[in-house]
Amino acid sequence: MDGNTRRKKIIEILEGRKKAISGGDIAQMLGVSRQVIVQDMALLRASDYDIISTTRGYLLSQTSQ
Repeated sequence: MDGNTRRKKIIEILEGRKKAISGGDIAQMLGVSRQVIVQDMALLRASDYDIISTTRGYLLSQTSQ
């Protein structure tokens, strides 16, 4: 899976959740390392997605949906 496809999947995962999901859980779902997810989150934020980091993981702001 290329990076653009993976980032689209991350947004799909976040859009379907009301509770935070950890980077490790997302990484496991997509078959990559947690560090790859951290980098993808930075790229998604730079692309104007309002992704919130919490102690429990990541959430997509309701205003982004």
